[in-house]
Amino acid sequence: MTPRERMRRAIGYDDPDRLPVVYHPSPAGLHVHGERLLELFRRYPPDNRISFTGIPGTDVPVDGDGRYHEFLTDDWGTVWEHRIYGIAGHPYRYPIPDLERCDEYRFPDPPPVSRSDPEPDRDPRYFEASGTVSIFERLHALHPMDGVLLALAERDPAVLRLLARLEAYWRRRIDGFLASGADAVWFGDDWGAQTGPLVSPAMFREVFAPVYERLFARVTQGGAQVFFHSCGALGAIFDDLLALGIDLIWPQIRWFESDPERLELCRDRGVAFYVHPDRQELIPRGTPDAIRAEIRRYADRGREMGGGVVFYVEIENDAPFENVGALIESIAEHR
Repeated sequence: MTPRERMRRAIGYDDPDRLPVVYHPSPAGLHVHGERLLELFRRYPPDNRISFTGIPGTDVPVDGDGRYHEFLTDDWGTVWEHRIYGIAGHPYRYPIPDLERCDEYRFPDPPPVSRSDPEPDRDPRYFEASGTVSIFERLHALHPMDGVLLALAERDPAVLRLLARLEAYWRRRIDGFLASGADAVWFGDDWGAQTGPLVSPAMFREVFAPVYERLFARVTQGGAQVFFHSCGALGAIFDDLLALGIDLIWPQIRWFESDPERLELCRDRGVAFYVHPDRQELIPRGTPDAIRAEIRRYADRGREMGGGVVFYVEIENDAPFENVGALIESIAEHR
């Protein structure tokens, strides 16, 4: 079974020969663990098309105390401050400081859409997911988050116009993803904080769900699947996302597994899920044995359900190497 067929069967609860595993090339983990981590990746290859060509961050900018410190500007004009190499930074300067002037903001030019042939570097052996489409997170990367939340609460016409422009922009980008031959399109907005969602379910349903619904329809009508990533305690927003017709969800696993019914709800709706083992406690602070037990539990459950489980490995800077080894080796053993 090729990695592509394995992914398709797992997503469809259609008895894959093994549960798939996807690696993310996090520069933070490679920067900390170096060649040892590269060797693990080579020994246990994943089911996604990925290459690891070296150790990143060998020459990084530092401040007067010798600590990593860097400012980077993205394509949208947001300046990000980074203090841990390879870990997402925080907005330092926003391209839309005043929402009332948001109509003056110029969006980055999306790549041209070509409907000739799929991208030449597509490998038919692999399932290809493109993206990520971000609406809520992009709003509070363009303008300070407290201002965005207040404007949303008041249904400020300026923030709603900005949201409409974002939807139009992502429609064009989705057309590009589909034209390139993507099997799925990633959406990613972290809707949850530590104990609950960042907006009320009512606001989500009124303001954001219709946008997602239209963009999801564009993906599915183009013959691709909808993948959604959202960290935190989602509350009722989780049910709303499933109801909108996604094919796979990547939740914060610690919150997700706090209620066993969520797993059953995914299976009943035919929604697969990424198992991204708990990065907050288990991977950085747990024991290798606890990690192995967690992986085996999910692998057993995935086989029992006939699929639905895709293991996801992203190694950050705070994971002890013995835990990293336990994670990667136990997935290889039990999947």
